Amino acid sequence: MGQLPDKRLKPSPAFYNTALDLFGPILIRDTVKRRSRAKVYGVIFTCFTCRAVYLDLTEGYDTDSFLSTFRRFVSIRGYPQTIHSDMGTQLTAASKEIRNMMGKWNTSQISTFSLNQGTTWSFNKSANAPWQNGICEALIKTVKRLLVIAVGECVLSFGELQTVLFEVANLLNERPIGLKPGYDIDMGAYLCPNDLLLGRSSNKVPSGPMGNEPDVRKRFTIIQTIVTTFWKRWMRDYFPTLLVRHEWHTERRNLQKGDIVLVQDNDLVRGNWRLAQVFQANAGKDGKVRDVVLRYKPLCSSDEYKGRKDRLVNRSVHRLVLLLPIEDQ
Repeated sequence: MGQLPDKRLKPSPAFYNTALDLFGPILIRDTVKRRSRAKVYGVIFTCFTCRAVYLDLTEGYDTDSFLSTFRRFVSIRGYPQTIHSDMGTQLTAASKEIRNMMGKWNTSQISTFSLNQGTTWSFNKSANAPWQNGICEALIKTVKRLLVIAVGECVLSFGELQTVLFEVANLLNERPIGLKPGYDIDMGAYLCPNDLLLGRSSNKVPSGPMGNEPDVRKRFTIIQTIVTTFWKRWMRDYFPTLLVRHEWHTERRNLQKGDIVLVQDNDLVRGNWRLAQVFQANAGKDGKVRDVVLRYKPLCSSDEYKGRKDRLVNRSVHRLVLLLPIEDQ
């Protein structure tokens, strides 16, 4: 494996260095002519450093439609210093529609528009070098597939699908990337991309108010069902990507008492993550730790953590991801 680029390692504001990719097409319905259908395409922006995600839609094949989506992004997140993306002719793994769409883009117009705002746009020129945009490709592989599964055969309007993408992006930006400095693990606090974007975590998106019309409630329920389905699939498929894969002959560090771990729990409420501390590591006769005793407090508000009893549970190491070793605390 090659060395990570400096842009991945140097501290910088969120979305200062950004990767971009498209996925789709996705079928939507017209809000006026309910029976008419149209195609839209998803756009994913990924921060190089904090791995924050922004999801949106673009309506047409032309350059101006994409630039409208790009302007929405920079109006919310600011202009990046650099943007990395594939050229239309290099999207060998993408759908034919996306290749045709990006092939019609005026890359000079996009680059000029970006340079006028101090942004350098870098187009990958090698079709056989997918690792050049691998930070975005890895997310596309998971997010696109799970969105297709979650949406299923449901045909949403543009606004409804955009709402789904925004809520999904919020869930992705709530995933733990570390511990907050100065916070006690017993408080259940962790560092996530939203802390860097908003200055706080924001997993509790308000659910209303809604109108009393049956159709409004039905459409709202459909959107929430899609987002919840994505969350359950994401929790199931995201954890294996966090586990460091080694060859069978490579020694791996055992979990130790005091390590902070992320626990795979499929029964958690949408948007919540379980952090715990290793209370006891049980080694086998061969010296390998295969199960541990974890200590954590029940999920509740931070004010209720004080004085609550700890819970001790046994868990297999295969459902745990080491977040902070005892040596680094």
